[in-house]
This record gives sequence, C-alpha cells and structure tokens, in this order.
Amino acid sequence: MGNKIKTILLLVLLIILNCFYVKCEFKIKSSTIKQKSAGVLDGVNINFGYIDVELDDDLYRYDPLGCPNFNCTSLVEDGDCTCDYTDMNECPKSFTNSKCINQCSEFATDSTTPMCGNNQWTTLTVGQEQHIFTSTNGETMYFRYKANPKICQGILAVSYPIVGYFKGGIGSSPIKQRRLPSVNLQTYNIINICPTDNQPFSSHLSWTTDTYYITIVPVSEGNVTFSLRIQSGEIPPTPTTPITACTKNLSTHECLTDGEPYRGYIDGPTYQYFTFQVTKPAYYILSAPRLEQDINIVISDDPKNIRPVFNHQPKWELAEESDDYVLIYFDQPTLLYIGLYCSYKTNYSFSMTSQGSYFSTKITSLPTNSGAYALTKSSRLILPDGSALSCPTWYLCSNLVNQYPLEDGNPLWPVPPYFLESPSYNSINYEDVFLANPIKPNSYQLSVILSLKTVSSLSTKIYYSIDVISKSSIEFLSTLFNSKGEPLRGITPIKQVELSTCNYTEFQSILSAIEKTQSILFSVTDLNSLNNWRYRLEALTIRDDWVGCSNQASSLLNTQIVSKNVTTTSCPYGLSNKDKSIDPCCNGSLSFFQCCIPKISPVSTIEFISTLDDKIEDQCSSFECTQSVLSEYYKSLSTSDDCTVPDYITRDLKLSVVETVRTCHVSNKIPCYNDNDCKNSTGTKCDLYSRYCIPKFENTDKIYINCVLRNLSPSALYAFAQISPTSINDSLVESIYNQHIQDDCVSESFIDSDILRNSMFYASPSVFPGRCYPPIICLDSSCVLQHDICFDQYYTDFQEFSYPQVETFTCTQYGFCQVPVCNGPTDFRDSCVQTCNSISSFCGHCSSENQTFCHALNDFTDKATCTSSSACLLPNGRYQLGVTKEQCENLGECSNDCGFECTGFKGCIIESSHNQTDCLTHTGSVWNTNYEICTFTTNSQVNCSSSSYTWVDCQSHSPDECFGTTCLVNPIPCQTKDSCINNGGTCSDQFFFSPKKTPYYPNGVGKCVRGHFAYRAGFSPSCNFDSENDSPMGCFPNKPIYQSKKQCEDDGSKWWSISMNKTECLSKMGCKTLETNSDSLPFNFRFNEMDEQLCTGCFRSNNQWTQMFSWTEGHWIPGVFIENLNWIENNTFKSFSHPMKTFNHRSFFDSLMNSVDTLTADLLRSETFCRMERTQSNLNSISCSCSGGSNCFTESIPLVGQTKPCFGQSSTFNFDYGEIIFQSESIKQGCPILLVSQYSKEIFTSTAPESLPSNFVSYQVPEKYGVLNDKDAIVGILIGDGIYIKSQFSTINKFTICSIIPENKRSTSKFPVYDFASLKSTNSDNSESNDDDSIFDGELYILDVETFNKTGNDGSFMICSNFSGFDPKSSVQTFFPIIRVDGEWNDVSKQVFDKTTRGLLFTLATLYLLVGLWAMFQLGVVIFNQIRLSKFNFQLVNGLTFIVTIFILMRSLYFYILPNGHLAGNPTGDYILVILPTFIYFTAFTVIIVLWYVIVFLVLKKNRSAESLSRRVSKMVLYINIIIYLLFIACCLVFTKTQSNPTNDCGSRIIIPAKSSIPQKAISITYAVIQALISIILGAAFVYLGSSLFFVMRNTRKALGESSINSSHHNRIFLLTLICSIGFILHCVFILVLVSGHSSIAFSFIGLIITEIVPALTILYCYDPFKKIQNSKSKSSEISMEPN
Repeated sequence: MGNKIKTILLLVLLIILNCFYVKCEFKIKSSTIKQKSAGVLDGVNINFGYIDVELDDDLYRYDPLGCPNFNCTSLVEDGDCTCDYTDMNECPKSFTNSKCINQCSEFATDSTTPMCGNNQWTTLTVGQEQHIFTSTNGETMYFRYKANPKICQGILAVSYPIVGYFKGGIGSSPIKQRRLPSVNLQTYNIINICPTDNQPFSSHLSWTTDTYYITIVPVSEGNVTFSLRIQSGEIPPTPTTPITACTKNLSTHECLTDGEPYRGYIDGPTYQYFTFQVTKPAYYILSAPRLEQDINIVISDDPKNIRPVFNHQPKWELAEESDDYVLIYFDQPTLLYIGLYCSYKTNYSFSMTSQGSYFSTKITSLPTNSGAYALTKSSRLILPDGSALSCPTWYLCSNLVNQYPLEDGNPLWPVPPYFLESPSYNSINYEDVFLANPIKPNSYQLSVILSLKTVSSLSTKIYYSIDVISKSSIEFLSTLFNSKGEPLRGITPIKQVELSTCNYTEFQSILSAIEKTQSILFSVTDLNSLNNWRYRLEALTIRDDWVGCSNQASSLLNTQIVSKNVTTTSCPYGLSNKDKSIDPCCNGSLSFFQCCIPKISPVSTIEFISTLDDKIEDQCSSFECTQSVLSEYYKSLSTSDDCTVPDYITRDLKLSVVETVRTCHVSNKIPCYNDNDCKNSTGTKCDLYSRYCIPKFENTDKIYINCVLRNLSPSALYAFAQISPTSINDSLVESIYNQHIQDDCVSESFIDSDILRNSMFYASPSVFPGRCYPPIICLDSSCVLQHDICFDQYYTDFQEFSYPQVETFTCTQYGFCQVPVCNGPTDFRDSCVQTCNSISSFCGHCSSENQTFCHALNDFTDKATCTSSSACLLPNGRYQLGVTKEQCENLGECSNDCGFECTGFKGCIIESSHNQTDCLTHTGSVWNTNYEICTFTTNSQVNCSSSSYTWVDCQSHSPDECFGTTCLVNPIPCQTKDSCINNGGTCSDQFFFSPKKTPYYPNGVGKCVRGHFAYRAGFSPSCNFDSENDSPMGCFPNKPIYQSKKQCEDDGSKWWSISMNKTECLSKMGCKTLETNSDSLPFNFRFNEMDEQLCTGCFRSNNQWTQMFSWTEGHWIPGVFIENLNWIENNTFKSFSHPMKTFNHRSFFDSLMNSVDTLTADLLRSETFCRMERTQSNLNSISCSCSGGSNCFTESIPLVGQTKPCFGQSSTFNFDYGEIIFQSESIKQGCPILLVSQYSKEIFTSTAPESLPSNFVSYQVPEKYGVLNDKDAIVGILIGDGIYIKSQFSTINKFTICSIIPENKRSTSKFPVYDFASLKSTNSDNSESNDDDSIFDGELYILDVETFNKTGNDGSFMICSNFSGFDPKSSVQTFFPIIRVDGEWNDVSKQVFDKTTRGLLFTLATLYLLVGLWAMFQLGVVIFNQIRLSKFNFQLVNGLTFIVTIFILMRSLYFYILPNGHLAGNPTGDYILVILPTFIYFTAFTVIIVLWYVIVFLVLKKNRSAESLSRRVSKMVLYINIIIYLLFIACCLVFTKTQSNPTNDCGSRIIIPAKSSIPQKAISITYAVIQALISIILGAAFVYLGSSLFFVMRNTRKALGESSINSSHHNRIFLLTLICSIGFILHCVFILVLVSGHSSIAFSFIGLIITEIVPALTILYCYDPFKKIQNSKSKSSEISMEPN
C-alpha cells in the first residue's frame, strides 16, 4: 500500500515538474461548427460555417519585442545629453548637464522640417493607462516618446483601430518614418524599434536614444478612435564569449543563430531559405521589420516541407503589409524551415530570438474588430485531404477567418476580408445597437466561407461543403496562451451541430431589433450611414435564433436539388482545377486582356416541390395559413435577388454625373478674333495679345452651371436641387452660384487664370519627381488623369491637395506687368517691379486696362508719332508696320503647328573631347559654343569617318529617332492659312513626348512600348514598377534605352512615334475601360489590351472601342489692323491686392456627388426593404405558428416588391403576373417609393352557401369572380390577381399597368371587352381617414379604361392600360384585369334566371294559381252552403280543401316572386314559401291517410273503438302534424344555428370560401331524407289503404248489388289511390334528385306538376262539394263528421 502511495506521489511530482519546465496546454472542451448564411451589401449572399472551440480558460496573446542582441555604446551614465522634444513648453529641453554641447538639431534631415514643429502633440510614457485616442474631423494626430538613454532600450509600439481606420508612421524624426500599414488597415499593428534597424540601406533611421515621433493619419470619414501604447524592454547584449556558429543543416538553406540578426539581399520576386534549431523550451520571437521593401516569412516544422511557400500549407505565415512579427512557444527540439519572400529587389534584416520581451493582452479586453485582428496566425484548418486553410493576416484570410468570441457568433464583423475591396464596406462600423451580443469567455471562434453568390454571377460559388469542414480538424499554432502562460496548441476535431430549433421569444427580440433598425434605416440619407445600418440589419439575420427559425421553416418545405443551365459569369472551376488560371472569370488579372463572357453552365439549384403537410400538421397551429405562407416564403427566398440593385446601376449613375461635369467645363482659353466672339461666352473683350477672350469667371462659371443642370439625368437633378428640368432658369443658376462662392486671390485676366485660381491636384508624397507623370491642376475631382504605373497600387498616400498651397499663398505675392517684361506671376520679384515701373509710358495697344498684356511698339517713342501711326497686331505681342488693312488681314499665324522635324548640328564631331581645352588639342578641331561640342572642320562624311570621328546630320533623322545632344525635335510652323487649315493641329499623344511629362526623354523622340504583364495574381496587369511608365500604347522605359525603331523591334517590342498629322493621330484605336484596382481618382479611364471584338462584347462593362488620342484642329489667327495706336501712360506693376469672389468648383462637384450618393442611398434602401419585407413577415408568421405563438398571420396581402421610379426617367417594374411601366413624365417630382403587393382575386369568389330546402330550381350560377354594376348585375369577371400599390400619389402623374392573361382567361362571347377594375374604399367619403386597410373592405368597380395588348418578353399575352388623374390625397390604389360585357354595362339589370327558366317559372306560378282559384271557388261554395244551413256543419273534407288551397296559393306566390331574384339569399323567404308549403302539403294528405286508416282499421273491421271515431281521427291528425311541424321547426333551427363562420387569420393569403358547415350539410340531407321518407310512407299508405278501401267497396258493392253503392265513390277512391300513391312515390324520387344537385328547370317543372299539382287537382276533384256523396248503403261511404 505504501509503495502505491509513493508511486502516485511520484507521478504527481513528475506532472508538476513537467508543467513547470514544459508548458501544459489549454484544455479544449469541445469544438463545434454550425452553418449560417446572410445576404450582405452589393447583392452578395454568403454561407458560413461557424466554428466555436470551448476552452477551460480565457485567451491571451503576447505582444512581442524581439530585438536581436546588441551592445549599445551611447548609453548615458553621468549626465543625459540626449535630445528631448516632448515638452511643448520647452522644445527641445535644455540640458542640465554642463558638459552637454547644444547638439539638438533644429531641423530634420531635409533641413526644412522643424524638429519641434507647429502641431500639437501628445507625450506618451511606457505602459501608460490612457491609451485610447480619438481624432475628430480627420485631423492628423502626433505623439512623442522620450527614450530612456540609460538602458539599451528596444521599443514596442502597439496600435489598433477601434472606430474607423488610420495609417501613419514612427521614427526618430518627424519625416522618413517607419510606416504603419497604409493599404490593408485592418490589422493589430506591432512595430519593434531596435538598434539593428538602423541599417545603411534603410531610408530611415528609426532607433534613437533621443525622441520618437509617431504620426497617426485617419483615413476614415468622421471621428477615428484608436489605441496606441508604448512598451519597452532592455535588449540583451551581444555575448562576450564567442558564440558557436549555427549548424547548416541543408546546403540550400542558411542557418540562423538565436538572437543574431541576419542581413542579406534578395533579387525578388523569389524566395530565400533558412533553418533555425530550437534547442530549449522558450518563447521564440521572429522579427522581420520593413527597412526597405516589405519581406514576408513562411515557416515549416515538417521535414517533408523544407521549402515552404505561401498558399501551400506552411505552418506559420507572416505577411503583414509592413513589419512582420510572431511569438511562438516551443518546448521540444525542433528544426524550423524558414522561407523569406519579397516581390522586389531589396536589402533586409531579420532575426529569431528566445531572449525577447513580451506583454500579455487579454483578447476579450480588446474591441471586437481588433480582437479578431489580434487572433490571426493562431490556427489553421486541416481539411480531410490534408490541405490546410489559414488566416495569417486579415487581408489574406480569404476563406478561414478568425472571429471575436461572442455568445452569438457573428461572422460579419469585422468585415470579412473578401469584401475589403468593395467601396460599400469602407465605412462599416458595426455595433450591436438594439440587441446586445455579450462576450463569450473561454472561447475561440472561426468562420469558414462555404459558398458565395453574387447577383452579377447568377450562380453560387461553392468553396467547401459543411460536411467537408465538419470532418476537418483545427490545429493551434502555439501563438495564444491562457492566463497561466500555457500555449493553445494541438489538433482537435470538429462536430457539426444543427440550428433547427426555433425559440420564438428570442426570435421576436431579434425581430424587434430589426424593426428598430429599419426605422432608422429609412430615415438616414447619408450613403455611408445607410450602408452601416444596412449591414447591421443583415447581421441580425445571422443570429442563431433567427437562423434556427429560418431552418425550421425550411424543414417544412419539400425541395430537391436540380441542375439547371443558367447564363453566368461565375468561375465554373473548383479550387484545385488548373483551368482557373486561364479563365478571365476566375483570374482577375486576365480581365485586362479578355472579357469574362457569360456562359451557359449547369448550376445546382433548389427546387420547391411542395410543403410537408404532415410536419405542418404536427408542428404548427394553423395548417392552411402556414401552408400558404410557406409557399410564399420559399418564393421570397428564391426571388430575393430580384430586389438587388446591381452595382453597375449605381456605378453608371455616378459616372454619368462625372462625365456631365467634365463635358460642361468651360475653358478659360476661348479663342477669339474680335469682341463678337466673346459675347456668348465670357461677355468680355477679345484679348488681341493672346487671342483669347478675357476671362470673366462669373459668366463662364454660370454657363458651366447651366450646362451641368441641363445635362444631368432628371433623377440626379431632383436629388441635387429638388427641381425638374423645366424649372431650370437664370435665377436658379444664380442661386447655385452664390451657394458655392469663395475668396480667391485672382484677377480676371488671362495671364493668371490657369495658374492662381483655387484648384486642386492629386498626388502622393511617396512618388519622387520624374518617376511618373506630374500631377495636373484641376478645378475639382472630376479631373481626367492619365493612367501611369504610380496608380497601380505600388505607391500609397494619394490624396487631393489644394492649390495654391494655403500656407505659402498670399495675394500680394502675385501680379503682372502689362508690358511683357515679366513672364507671368511666377517671375514676380522686386527686380520685375522695378523694371516694369521704369517703363512709365509706351506706344502700343491694350485690349483691356489692367487685365491683359499689351502690344508694346518700341518703334515709336513719342506720343504724337504713336497716335498717328497704324500697325498690324499679331498674336503674342508681335506686330508689323507699314501694311494696309487688307494686307494685315492676310497676315497671321496658325494656332497649331504643321508637324515636327529633327533639327540641329550637321558635321563631324570628336566625341572623345568633352571640353574646350581637350578639343583644341586635336588637329583641325573647333569648339562649338552653341552645342558645347568639339567639331572637326570638314564637310565630308568620308573624311570624318576616316579620321575615326562621328558624322552627325540631325536633319537626316526622323523626329522619333532625333536623339543626341546636338539634335532636337522642333515643331514645323504652318506658313499659310491653307496649310494651317489643312495640316495644322495637335495630337493629344504629345503629352507622352513632352519633357514636361517624360523628363528623361528629349522632346518628341520615339518610345519603345511593350504589353503589360500581371505581376500579382488578382490585380490588373501593369508595367515594371521601378523602371517603366504606362501609356495607352503600352509600357515604355522611364529612361531612354532604345534610340531607333530597329533596336526596339529587335528586342520584340513596338516602336511608337509622335503623330505627324490627323490621320496618324486618329488611326490608333484601343479599348477604353474604367480603371479598377487603381489609386487614381474615381471614374478615370485607361486602355487595356483587348481587340475590338473582345472590347465590345464584354458583359455589362463601360468598355468603348475608340481612338486612343484626339486631334485638335488648327485655326488661322489673322492680324488685326489698328488705325491709330495708343500712348499708354502711368504704367505700373499690377499687383493683386485683395481676394475676389469666384465659384468653388470643388464644393459644387462635392455637392453633386453627395446628391448622387443620396440617390444611391434611396436605391439601396429600397433594396434592403424589398428583401427584408419578402422574408421577414413570412418567417415571423411561420415561426409563430410552429413555435407556440398566437395571432401569427397578420399580414393581409403578400408584398410583390418595391420600385422607385424617378422623374424624367423611364423604367419598368416587373412581377410574376405583369408589369408597371413608367414613362419620363410619369412622376411629377423626385423618386417616390411604390410598394406593390399581390391582391388575390380569390377574395371575390361568387360561390354562395347552401340553403336548407332543396330548391326546385337553381339560381343562375354567378361567375366566380363577378364584378357588379350599380344594379347588382354581374357585368364582368376578374381574370387575374390584382395589384395593390402604396405610395404618395400626389407625386405621380400616370403609369401603365399590364397584366398577363392566361389563355383560358381571355375574353368570351358573353364578356368580349378587356378592362380594369378597382376597389372603392369604405372610407372614400372620409377625407380625414388614413386607414389604408379600409380598402380591403371595398367593392369592385369598373374603371372603363381603354386597353391595348402587349406581348411580354417571355411571349405571354398581356392587356395594358394607362392610368392617370389620381387623387393627391390617396396613398393606395388597386387594379384588377377584367373582361366585361360590351356597351353600356351600367344599364344591365340583375337577372338570376335565364329567359327559358323565367318562362317555366311563370307557367308554374300560373298553373298553381289556376288550381288555387278552383280551390278557392270550392271553399266559397262550402262557405255559401254553410251560411244557408241553420247549423254549422263542419266536415273534414272542407278542412282538407282549405289546406290544399293554402298550399297551392303559397306555391303560386313563390313562383311569381322567384324569377325577380328577391328571394336569393333570403332564408326567411325559403322557410315561408318553400319549406312551410311542403309541410302543409304533407298535412293535407295525412288527413286523408288518417281518415282512410280509421275507416279501414276501425270502422270496416268493426273495432270496438269505432264509437270514438271522431275523437281518434282528430287526435291522429293532430299528433301526426305536430310531429311533422316539429321536424320542420327543428330542421330550421338547427340549420340556422350551425352556420359556418370560419375564422381566417391569414388575411388574404388564403381564401376560405363561403359554404355550408358540416352540420348544415347534414341537416340539409336529413331534411331531404325526411321529405323522401314522408313521401314514400304516404305513397305506401295510399297504396295499402286505398287498395284496401277500394276492394272493400268493390266487394261490398258486389254483395249488395251494383246499385247499392254509388259508383262515383268507388271511382274516386281508385283515382285518389292511383294518383297519390304514384305521386308520392315519384315525389320521393323528385326530392332525392333535387338534393343531389343534378336537377334542371325542366325536371322541376315536370316533377312539380306530377307530384304536387296533379295530386292537388285530384283531391279537389274527388272532394268536389258539388258532388253529393251517398252514404245510405254503407256508413263507410259517408265521410262526414260532426264537431265534438
């Protein structure tokens, strides 16, 4: 026992020691994955697998400070002489040490930037508690930190975004700082500053013992909040004892020593490989700072992967945009294989150390976004096939993304890297505003993009299935730790869990948050804010409970996956298919050469079969309603893409505005010949010096404003100014002009109009002069920029700069001299003022005082001679004297040149001599001072060559090969007017041949161009970033390499020479396309390398096959004859002493683009509303019904969609069964939103409920969807579902509605006319009512509109009509397609029977009336006889006649009333005139049967009770009729009380038709059966009793003799028996046929005659009071009874 205890204690001790020396890991409790999907911005639907790993402790990361070993030699011991620039009150701080010499520099290394500076800054300290800062309004923030000079201090700067994004830098100077990421801003920034960073090859010296400068530049709009912390650690010194060199394990790999930096050079793009041997348990820090070009690192510990590369499963990947660092814990000896990669040539330095410092940060203490960024490099997902997904840095987390640990995992925040390139996501700042999502402790979360669908591709791109991911494993990489410092490492499998349970309470919480978000969403107009709220809205739909309810709804649908051929632009290949690299739909870099053309591809889609009714009945509260909503829910899911606003619509909207602005810009250089040429433009004089109209900015700017307003699309115009095109007038232009004026330091003179006006230029400080085309001055951001290599995302920090620079600009610096002795304002110096002022007077001509240069004629020096002389004034100050007016008009010059030529030296050159002294040492040499060359005196090329010198003849060269120091390309002036008009002009390709644009090339020489190449996958092809420029013709060297066409073409390139004429200029064609993946201003163009067929065949592109260059025609500028010159006195320098008001083009353009953003926001808001409205209410109803909710179906009509037609634009809104067409004049103003819903025609079904009696004749069956006129006559029928439009109709003039009409619903002979009907609201008379739902209770009325036919795109037949004249107070309209009767439909009377039926009914009524009159006559006779008798002698026969009379007359009355339709739907009339007469009818015959029964069984059989015959007869008649009438009352009561009153909580989603309830149907059948039974009993009784009585009478007659009994009695008994027995038997059949519903009017006519009229006539005949009945021979023959 003791040994066992010892053994256990020993094991425990070993475990403790193992965890002390070798770190124990986290415990992983579980790893699960669940599937989520959401629709996000830009019409993208994305499907995620969300992984949640449950741990036993919280997560921490260690921020590393991994400086290599270094011996600091400048540490402070006795006194601090380092420079401290951190005190704003004393900068720099004075030295307290007297030994210190004033060594602190006042300026940075550029000698202009002050080290103290003028900006406010914040001083940081190590580990300070306050580390969160906010920049307001985009202001750059500055920080400083004073290094500790007493220790060899390494610095760790940690920064991360909280709200918005930033870029910046850190270093020992305010300039040339180490940069933070400037493109991929979604990162947790780590920068180590170490002494080893100060390398000779680096452009910045970052480490110092003085002061560190940190600059933070916000790049997001609004306020930017961020964290910035400084940590420090002492750098281990270089060991004094020699270090054993590392072992070079592989000949192909260099080895690294722990703590020792490795410096090298890489000729990128390529890899260099290293090994590092882990020898001890420690935290190892790899540091790879960006000292020149960015280097990236990949690390493998797998001996099978000794040359790791990116994207091929290295274990660790370091690929930040700037510095790269990683801290990894190793506790076992491990050989690491390290690959270093750089895309460019560069020097570098990096290291691996186990002696660094690290600082713990709890992940859940970070903001959500930065917490996710901080989790990168911590794991990878091992797929079943052995491949792996990783998330090395945020912008490279393509499929596997680290997520912040939340209770309800949110894969949409931070924004997935997939969307980072879309501008829609630039301003997303997610926040759980209305529904909290708490942090989940002890959790590590990831998301995997499973599939993605965009509207443009029309198909789903599947990356991985959920089954594949659930069979994968997560490998943790020992870069995260718990609170004890134990690493998170190892491999764990994943278990899939289903979100299939719907918690309706939680669902309602989400729905409430959605509704609150929507209320804000529909009130914001700012595009960025809108996208923010839209994104928040979509994120709510990815909550677990929403997904669970959505999955529950989907589980009730029976669907199948089918393959359909669709036209799509998506990539048809899988991840591993090599064909991806050659398909432009898969490889974005190919889009420069080829189009992604839509192709027909098989796509797996989900097809709806039916609802799963068994599940619905088991799980849901309302079967029919849920079934209906489920069908619509599936439809809403499958058609949600219809709501999406394609990106090309918003792109083209903005592009159209930009192009309008560009087209309308009015140049300040308006050519003129005289003042008349300026009247319609500037309204000023023509400047004869420049031959341009003197600028008047106000006039030209108003022309520009007017042009823009008139050329904007109506919707953009309304969004900008809330007006229509017809409202544009001068006062509006004046108003807009005044809204955008500014102080501008210019005078309205041509001299400075293009130089000083407040403008802007677009550039990057990172681009050094001469590298790319210089920036141009623009009035606004619509500026057209020439594409160059610098815009291809090599350089950063591109931004707009104001021009002139405000800090260096003052009005008084500028001015000009009218005598052109000073060349414009840039030459303004004191000497210029003195020179100008010294010319107090001169002879000449000034077009305008103080605004233009003047022609100064030095030939005349006195006023008298000057004013009496004439001159011919030519452009640019030239003139000619001594010519007549006619001669002057023929003089002039061309505005443009007539080509180019190579000019320069011709002769022999001694090229080896470069100065005059050396030149003169050669025999026969001469130093040419014009060209600064040494020449040999000879005119013979042969002599020159024989002397080994070089013969040069510049004129023999074409302009494109005019290279050399002695040759120069010069323009050829046009000498005559004809040559000017025919040949003069300028090609825009001169841009690329001007030394101002390509400073390393001589003017006009040719360039050797080649095609572009893709240097980075997924990006547009470009040129060589360090040695080439871009152009429409291709890439050419930044500096001349080729000097002839032959040299160029021999190298496989193409020679490009300047265009000499119009034909050459316009002959160069290319494919012009919008720039993408560019740092240029928006909506600039470039030329790609497609041919015409590819260019014009691109799908939904802005490609245009056009000329690459434009030609400006030359025009002849004639001389202007001045009869008398002017003597100008008091000439002085004209200085700009005060600002003027000018129009601010930038402000105006920004307002225009803001209005376009507002319009775009409206479109995107409609998109979100449409998508949410389609699914939100349906899913709510389903979840409520199937999860125990109540009042689940509140929506009355399903939404079809939403449209937003705009004033002045034509558009069509399509839906399943029709379309709404809007013309340009349909909308009065703006872009109102129309909500279009489906109004089912089933609501107007005309089926009627059953009545209790089996009617003898059926009413004419009404059309099922009848439309009534004022007389309640059906004059038309609905032939399709209607539409319900909700909008503000005060803004709508008209629109056209078209409805698809199926073939079986088209016009008939009865209803031949197509028309439309609408609903009349029950509140139509109440103008104050705003209850739109009141229209649901309205009645249909015919609109009587003119219709026309149209064929739909799918070939369907449609009827259409134009609608206008809407009530401005109305907010709803309904429209139904109908067919109606021809002619005056409102005059048609209601007819419930056709003419034949009405005739037969009146015939029946007449027959009944005739019989009734006979019966009444008999009653009259009986009454008359009774009056004659002295004693009242009532006989039962008289009562029988009375009963028959009542019955017959009621039947007659019924059939007279029935044809008029007054009894239709009147149950009381049925009870009185149909049911009651039937029972009266039975009463009459029961009297006969009872009498016969008494006679047969009591009298004839001599029963002892015969004495009480009278009493018995009376009781029997009474009892039998009581039973009959009780049955009558019971049937009526039960039928009335069991009416069907179905509850329909589905609104109009399903139609529950008016019909009899099951009890009513049972009562109706019971009633018919009772009638049939009574009839068959009466028939049988007549057969039996009548025959018995007949045979008794016959036998008695035979026994007593023929004359003893009256033969008439015998015959009447026989007749009554025969007729009544047959009649009642047929009546039984008649009733059963009636109740079966297969009767007709003819059948009823014959049946009633046989079963009612004939028996009634028989009774009246047999008991005719005129016939005396003899009873002398037998008592049985006497049917009389005295009353008791």
